[in-house]
Amino acid sequence: MGNNQMSIFCLPDSKAIVDGNLKLILGLIWTLILHYSISMPVWEDEGDDDAKKQTPKQRLLGWIQNKIPYLPITNFNQNWQDGKALGALVDSCAPGLCPDWETWDPSKPVDNAREAMQQADDWLGVPQVITPEEIIHPDVDEHSVMTYLSQFPKAKLKPGAPLKPKLNPKKARAYGRGIEPHGNMVKQPAIFTVDTISAGQGDLMVFVEDPEGNREEAKIMPSSDKNKTYSVQYVPKVTGPHKVSVLFAGQHISKSPFEVNVDKAQGDASKVTAKGPGLEATGNIANKPTYFDLYTAGAGVGDVIVEVEDPQGRCLAEVAVEDKGNQVYRCVYKPVQAGPHVVKVTFAGEAIPKTPCSVLIGEACNPNACRATGRGLQPKGVRIRETADFKVDTRAAGSGDLGVTIKGPKGLEELVKQKGFMDGVYAFEYYPATPGKYVVTITWGGHNIPKSPFEVHIGHEAGPQKVRAWGPGLHEGIVGRSADFVVESIGTEVGSLGFAIEGPSQAKIECDDKNDGSCDVKYWPKEPGEYAVHIMCDDEDIKDSPYMAFIRPASGDFNPDKVRAYGPGLERSGCIVNNPAEFTVETKDAGKAPLKIYAQDGEGNPIDIQMKSKPDGVFACSYVPVKPIKHTISIVWGGANVPSSPFRVLIGQGSHPQKVKVFGPGVERTGLKASEPTHFTVDCTDAGEGDVSVGIKCDARVVSDEEEDIDFDIIHNANDTFTVKYAPPAAGRYTIKVLFAGEEIPASPFRVKVDPSHDASKVKAEGPGLSKTGVENGKPTHFTVFTKGAGKAPLDVQFSSPVPGEVVTDVDIIDNYDYSHTVRYTPIQQGPMKVLVTYGGDPIPKSPFTVGVAAPLDLSKVKVNGLENRVEVGKDQEFVIDTRGAGGQGKLDVNISSPMRKAVPCLVEPVLGKECSTAKYIPREEGLYVVDVSYDGNPIPGSPYTVEATLPPDPSKVRAHGPGLRGGLVGKPAQFTIDTKGAGTGGLGLTVEGPCEAKIECSDNGDGTCSVSYLPTKPGEYFVNILFEEVHIPGSPFKADIEMPFDVSKVIATGPGLERGKVGEAGLLNVDCTEAGPGNLRVDVVSDTGSKAEIRVDDNKDGTYVVTYVPLLAGMYTIKMKYGGEQVPKFPARVKVEPAVDTSRVKVFGPGVEGKDVFREATTEFTVDARPLTKAGGDHIRTQITSPSGSPTDCQIQDNADGTYAVEYTPFEKGPHTVDVTYDGVPVPNSPFRVNVTEGCHPSRVKAQGPGLEEAFTNQPNAFSVVTRGAGIGGLGITVEGPSESKISCKDNKDGSCSAEYVPYVPGDYDVNITYGGEHIPGKSTCSAAFERGKVLSPCLCCVSLLLEGC
Repeated sequence: MGNNQMSIFCLPDSKAIVDGNLKLILGLIWTLILHYSISMPVWEDEGDDDAKKQTPKQRLLGWIQNKIPYLPITNFNQNWQDGKALGALVDSCAPGLCPDWETWDPSKPVDNAREAMQQADDWLGVPQVITPEEIIHPDVDEHSVMTYLSQFPKAKLKPGAPLKPKLNPKKARAYGRGIEPHGNMVKQPAIFTVDTISAGQGDLMVFVEDPEGNREEAKIMPSSDKNKTYSVQYVPKVTGPHKVSVLFAGQHISKSPFEVNVDKAQGDASKVTAKGPGLEATGNIANKPTYFDLYTAGAGVGDVIVEVEDPQGRCLAEVAVEDKGNQVYRCVYKPVQAGPHVVKVTFAGEAIPKTPCSVLIGEACNPNACRATGRGLQPKGVRIRETADFKVDTRAAGSGDLGVTIKGPKGLEELVKQKGFMDGVYAFEYYPATPGKYVVTITWGGHNIPKSPFEVHIGHEAGPQKVRAWGPGLHEGIVGRSADFVVESIGTEVGSLGFAIEGPSQAKIECDDKNDGSCDVKYWPKEPGEYAVHIMCDDEDIKDSPYMAFIRPASGDFNPDKVRAYGPGLERSGCIVNNPAEFTVETKDAGKAPLKIYAQDGEGNPIDIQMKSKPDGVFACSYVPVKPIKHTISIVWGGANVPSSPFRVLIGQGSHPQKVKVFGPGVERTGLKASEPTHFTVDCTDAGEGDVSVGIKCDARVVSDEEEDIDFDIIHNANDTFTVKYAPPAAGRYTIKVLFAGEEIPASPFRVKVDPSHDASKVKAEGPGLSKTGVENGKPTHFTVFTKGAGKAPLDVQFSSPVPGEVVTDVDIIDNYDYSHTVRYTPIQQGPMKVLVTYGGDPIPKSPFTVGVAAPLDLSKVKVNGLENRVEVGKDQEFVIDTRGAGGQGKLDVNISSPMRKAVPCLVEPVLGKECSTAKYIPREEGLYVVDVSYDGNPIPGSPYTVEATLPPDPSKVRAHGPGLRGGLVGKPAQFTIDTKGAGTGGLGLTVEGPCEAKIECSDNGDGTCSVSYLPTKPGEYFVNILFEEVHIPGSPFKADIEMPFDVSKVIATGPGLERGKVGEAGLLNVDCTEAGPGNLRVDVVSDTGSKAEIRVDDNKDGTYVVTYVPLLAGMYTIKMKYGGEQVPKFPARVKVEPAVDTSRVKVFGPGVEGKDVFREATTEFTVDARPLTKAGGDHIRTQITSPSGSPTDCQIQDNADGTYAVEYTPFEKGPHTVDVTYDGVPVPNSPFRVNVTEGCHPSRVKAQGPGLEEAFTNQPNAFSVVTRGAGIGGLGITVEGPSESKISCKDNKDGSCSAEYVPYVPGDYDVNITYGGEHIPGKSTCSAAFERGKVLSPCLCCVSLLLEGC
């Protein structure tokens, strides 16, 4: 095939490929791989002749053996199983890509293969055509391995590959004093550095062997730099030759081991410390000696040399070093000039720590170098009855006297106390008792220090607080680190929180709400110094705010981030009240700094934290919580919070099984009954936290031969109590166990005795079914058995009779679930019967019961004879009741009730020898009597019976009453009642006479009365005639006045007053109520503006009315009309009322209504032309002017007596005004007018007068006055020009005028110029002096200006 010189093979035809012959297809692919990937390419490190003589497999294997000759590679399967050969091949193709392949673990072949194949894929472009798991498999197909490995000969390294050098310990190098032959001293740290950048990957170890053969490991600290250096330190304990072995990856580095000779110790300047005011950066002043002390204990032997250089670099002559003994030296020096000085201190020829240091020497007296800080100088936050303290630092201010004075709100000096003095720092405090502004003045050497005087606004005493704040950030902090504190709510209402930090720099503030009533607040100060931390709630400083926090400069001596705080005492949960809570604070890697712990509980009470220091910077801390509430603990190292601080700990109540109480009938030793429900209570109120467990068992042979668990219900109540309910199934002994938090309580187990469940002697039975008489054959009956207090047992009832056979049927015993049972049955045998009732097999009291069963009752056999329907009052009455064949018990009852429903005595007697009885009674009053006859408690057929008792007729005893006898309404029935009780029996007659025939209806009420009604259809007088036995009853005939019924819709209103009206003229209305019935008429006429018209209503006494109303103002009116309290149809009505006069021709004009040049406090005017209505004027015009605030503005109206009017007013407010103008109360056209008042003035209205404007005298005041009243607000300027300068004075009289005077000194003509608002006022301005003129001088100008307000 062209230049490729490819050998020709027998390849599958296209049909085999289309048919999917997998074997032939794979063979084709493998042939292509062998030719194009292995046979044909030209590889590096291989000759052309070699390639031509070898098979593809030999060629690839040979290339790999050439790349990694140090590995025995002879095949493409077993040699690749540990993955290390792949790493060697990758590192050979790209040295440094897998440099550590020799150290790979052969037991992790998959990890090794994956690392090598991934690096080859990422950086050599060798695709992973086989997986790591496949290539290390023993049975891997070598064709697949060859296919993958054939990609390596043409692989190229990509840029940026992470190449690492191979391990070469000899390339590591060590340097530094610690490995030098000389220069190291006993008991002094010997330090050197090891550089491993070229040595590859490995661990560094250093061992030091002393002359006696003792070997110890040196301390190694990695430097984390790009050269992979390590700092090594050891402290030789003896003198002599030492051997230092430096091992990298377990092998000696170059020149290791090192021979080091340790000499005796010399003076160690690093152990010398110095302190004292002479080394302080500030606080020292010129010409004043200062000092500092040197402490050389433990530093060995050496000379102390001190040099102090002034600002010009010259050494001070007056420097003295005194040996104070005990290895303490005092250095005293006296600077002679102000400025920066340098203090150099050496010991044994070396500078001691922190030197040289710079000391700023202050001037002899420099108030500007004083600094005053403290809460007592803050502009706000301090309250009355709080101690306000502050400090004054004069250390750098030289010498001088300090003065402090405080003046209160009333200008009186307040008491200020000096509380202390130390090293030039003064402490003061004062106690403000009155709110207001206090002024604190601080002087040094008689001069104010910076920011003095200080204004302090003292607030009122703090009220109830909603929040509190605490934590380290309110007292201290470090520059560049967050200063933290906690804000906690007090109660349920929190309010709006705010924070402000004031100090030498701005400080970013962050607030983190913890959603538990508290939040963590952090701020980041950027400069050292004192900061005021304001905490506000609802825009007001909380109590003790602002807090004063002293922020120190950042220091590299310690790192709070390296502090670890841990332990159960800091966990959110798990701590229990009254149990010690412990935690540990590790500071060994955090440098040197003080440890502080701030802690409070959820109620703001401090927590006593016990701290115990242990070696290696470990602190053991503990506290004992006394309340089960949240505790917050803030751990501070060097003034800054450690990680995760503050810690919030939720204190639990703990578990106290001994405080669990168990009570109730269910755990009593006795008193329980079998099968009866019982219960007991488990009270865990004071037991803390834990679960309740209960178990109930009965003894053997109670339920079965074994102990048995008893079912029970346990109910969790809301007050940490539990109710346990159970029912013992049988009598016997029971055991109850109660556990709390997995522990049995002290009172458990409870042993309970259960008695049998029933007592038949306490059962009662009663009811009709147990009566000796009253039970009928074939009639269902019943009785009730009461078992309350008798326990639980089965109830049984048995019936027996002397006669053989079945005694009863339909027996049913029903449980009423109220400790009672109902027993129903139907007797089917007549005669005596026994009823046996047992409870739990025991007869109850009185059992068996004897019951007599009677024949069946047949009421249809009972007959009543001789009972009359009508009888006379006062006569004896008798009738007979026949009961033959009625059966039953034979009990006969007769009850008779009078017309008044009272019982009537009745005597019932049996007739001897006959099955019948007689009943006798006497009716004592007239009316219907009711006779009830019952047999065995059942009414007989036809009962009750009615009997009427009557008297002789007597019309005089008939009575009639009711509204229909006095009057009524047309179309509505007029009703009355006729009472004939006591009048005997007779005929009743009724007639009604009147304007029309009236239909009469009468109904008998059956009680001696009757109800009567008649229907009148016309109004007028009606006569009602009532006759009894054709004789008028008392009062008859009765006179009744009939009227029309009330119907407001029948009211008709007419008249011109419904169509129009006019101011001052009466509007007329005619109202016809003749068809509307009786009622009161009410009329109201009100305008839309609320004005009421005068109303008059005249009653014509014939159902009609005349109504007049007089409106007082023009406009739309509403007429409201009611009759009988109800609104008349077509009302309310609307009526337009015309004004009494026509003002349409009245004209109003002028600036006062047109708004032109209307200025505040400047008089303006307008004209009203009413000549079309009046030629002679008169009191017709009214004006009302309203300012923007709603207050009225005075005005003056001048009647020109010709029909015109001049109106003036002076507005005193800026903004829109309303001007109302009326003629005889009627608004004129365009009224009200809208006028906008602005700022400005009218110079033309200013007047000047007085002798000083006409004639003046030298050397004495010449007075005149300027009146600006009504001219608006403007600047008044007065200048006097003349031969000499004139002294001018001007006084504002506060009445819209001012008094001015001037004193000329030379005779001559003077011009007095008066301007207002920058413009000249009217009038002349030249005057002459009275004296001889003399020599004319150059004109002089003197002026005075005032800002006057016109009135």
